[in-house]
Amino acid sequence: MKTIACAAAAALLAAGAAPADARGRWHHRHHDDVDAGDVVAGVAIVGGIAALASEIKQGNRAKQDAAVDNCADEAEYRGRGPVSEITHVSKRKGYYTVEGLLDGEESGTTAFTCTVRNGRIYSLRLGGEA
Repeated sequence: MKTIACAAAAALLAAGAAPADARGRWHHRHHDDVDAGDVVAGVAIVGGIAALASEIKQGNRAKQDAAVDNCADEAEYRGRGPVSEITHVSKRKGYYTVEGLLDGEESGTTAFTCTVRNGRIYSLRLGGEA
């Protein structure tokens, strides 16, 4: 009698578990709802794109700042006076062009134009009175 009761209980447990397993497999195959994992993945992707864009912008800004510094140093050395103002900075085809003014004690204000690429000065032109 004890054996029959155990067998019946085992059969009931097995029968009860089978529909739940089947429903679980069916439910996961046709899952179309948005859940927390989808949201986290979306946020991670958007955050990654934003971080990449920020890095590119920071890299370009650092290159521009380096070009201005290089040109100012070279203009001060060759023009024998301090840079009083950077008037314009532009970038075209990987070349930065920096325009500015030097204050010369003897020669007055002198304009300069400098071109830089990859940290190397390609040209520096010291003009006349500005």
